[in-house]
Amino acid sequence: MYDLIGDIHGHAAELEALLVKLGYQLDGPCYRHESRRVIFLGDLVDRGPQQRRVLEIVRPMFESGSALAVMGNHEFNAIAYFTADGEGGHLRARNDKNTRQHQAFLDEFADDQAIWADTIEWFKNYRYGSNWMA
Repeated sequence: MYDLIGDIHGHAAELEALLVKLGYQLDGPCYRHESRRVIFLGDLVDRGPQQRRVLEIVRPMFESGSALAVMGNHEFNAIAYFTADGEGGHLRARNDKNTRQHQAFLDEFADDQAIWADTIEWFKNYRYGSNWMA
């Protein structure tokens, strides 16, 4: 059985409360359920106050096989905002509108560009994880 969760948008406290309500228990760094897995339906980031914490919850679940994930448009936009276009810009223009929409995510990683880059790489590849159809 699967639990479907989408549009978290950086709201880690609400995500943790939902996982507990659904019967998931924290086992080390990872929430697990004895008989179910979560399918995260994208839009993990942007807007909310706890972008990094959401990823600290979701990524270990995914990597341990407790969850599956589908890329949302906000993760896609983060990849495009980060990725150079080869012509001096980025695949998603860093104009005022796009930066404003993505600012909460950017603020979470302002102190560590390496973690930002690692997160973007994970976004690029997480839907292809070996546990996708396990």
